[in-house]
Amino acid sequence: MLICAILAASVCLDPYLDVMEKAVSAYSDGEVSAYLAEAERDGVQEHGFPRLAANLGVLVANGRLADKKPVLARMMTAACRDAAKGKMPPKSGGNEFSVKELAIAFRELEKAKAFPKETLDGWRNDLRRVEAARCYTVRPKIGDPAAHNWCVFGAASEQARLATGLGGDAAFVERYVADQLRFFDGNGMYRDPGEPAVYDLVTRLQFAAILHYGYDGPSKAKLEEQMDRSAEPTLKMLSACGEIPYGGRSNQFLHNHTFYSALCEWYAARFAAKGDAAKAGRFRAAARRSLEALNGWLAERPVRHVKNLYPRESGIGCEGYAYFNKYMVTMGSWAMMARDFATSGRETASPLPHKPSVFATSPAFHWVFMSAGDYSAQFDYNANTHYDCNGLGRLHRRGAPGAICLSTPCAKNPSYRIETPNDAALAFAPVVAGNPKLELVGQRADDKRAVTEWKVGSVAWTVALSSEGLSATSEGEGELAVTLPAFDFDGKERSVIKAEGKTLTIAYRGWICRYETDGKIVDTGRSACNRNGRYRRFEARGEKKLTVRATIERQAGRETSSVQQQGETASVQQQDVHGPL
Repeated sequence: MLICAILAASVCLDPYLDVMEKAVSAYSDGEVSAYLAEAERDGVQEHGFPRLAANLGVLVANGRLADKKPVLARMMTAACRDAAKGKMPPKSGGNEFSVKELAIAFRELEKAKAFPKETLDGWRNDLRRVEAARCYTVRPKIGDPAAHNWCVFGAASEQARLATGLGGDAAFVERYVADQLRFFDGNGMYRDPGEPAVYDLVTRLQFAAILHYGYDGPSKAKLEEQMDRSAEPTLKMLSACGEIPYGGRSNQFLHNHTFYSALCEWYAARFAAKGDAAKAGRFRAAARRSLEALNGWLAERPVRHVKNLYPRESGIGCEGYAYFNKYMVTMGSWAMMARDFATSGRETASPLPHKPSVFATSPAFHWVFMSAGDYSAQFDYNANTHYDCNGLGRLHRRGAPGAICLSTPCAKNPSYRIETPNDAALAFAPVVAGNPKLELVGQRADDKRAVTEWKVGSVAWTVALSSEGLSATSEGEGELAVTLPAFDFDGKERSVIKAEGKTLTIAYRGWICRYETDGKIVDTGRSACNRNGRYRRFEARGEKKLTVRATIERQAGRETSSVQQQGETASVQQQDVHGPL
């Protein structure tokens, strides 16, 4: 069954177990058998295997997938045994990414008395024999100029072991909490090298876990201060389709949703404990919005771990390290943590702002977000060209497929696999010789719209977002042009693209993305791919002043497909929604 929709009078008591079961069930019995045979023969090769064991363990402990107990016993034995042996093979992963999950699974299995005492004692003894200095891969020198998220994952695993009575190195936790605090920016966002969105949010999730599992060391107050500082930015960066920001590596994977939900559950619990029920409710609503956005993707057969419908074995949309076995179950691991953090409470309305808003990150992350009504937009003005490009790289509308306009821009030479080489980078942006960076020169919001003002070389570009859609006006000398991304192919299904006069439409899965201009629409004959699929590059062209309007609307006479639809549900305003305890 899909993640359950929360209806007016009934609630899903454990949506996170549902997601974990979806993650585990994405692996066929044959795939699990082969994975287990490899681990028993050659040793655990990377952290996807112990994460799969841990997810299955929590499910079995909670009365699910009981027929998998025999294979679970063998998986837990291999995973706990090898975690205590030492480091994983070079370049394939690390124990720091999975020991905390094994600790949580052991706690649940022991509580449920799911296995005989001698079996549980064997796993307990192995997990107690894990030594951070011997078994974790990345242990940077204090003061190293680069951030290292691996050691934060390791600290979270050690704190989880301390909390569950399975050993744990408190000095290791303190060492790296204190050291990695250097890498928060003024908004409390974690500056992993290159500032990718994923490794801000998922590393903050590890810090949240460290606090949740009882860390009370000398750096606690400073850590809490940084986490509190990042609370509002976390809400403001969630898109209308329930997606984390684009930007950098490991983006557009299903696990992005569950680690965002987990982080929001932690914030909700924190603000509830402070007596701020309204703020806690906003975070619960954000957690649910992100989780529900998985619905369409999890309905696909076979389930993919990245947001496209190319054959799973193609690897399209994935970095070399981001293969299915490792990253599919990661969705479940973050749901496991969300379940640990969740508390009972009342949601408030949508986490998106009620009024139009603009939010700019620090220059380190170089993103600007706009939100109005059911729309959201994201710009990058100093993009990492290995993954992205400058311009408006996302326009979302709640309920619509995220990729129908853009979820993430197309880099010229991305550091992940794409269908065919790109002719050029592609975002929604003015075309200016030399590809100058965008300069943000103004921003404002009122009751009707959010506005950002940009300089792109000699071109002035004003972008306004309202509940009616987006309007972008370029002003400059001579002929002006703005690129218009037209989603063409998701790996399985093609859209219907029509250019008629001053209008360009893209019809896809019951929705229409429509560009209208006071200039002319030109098909450049070029294309570009991103993680979601293939886009055709059109341009709007005009003289001296050029306006383009972009809207995303339901297609008349078409039922909206559930696949890739972003989880529309009934209103949750002031509903009493209970998270798992």
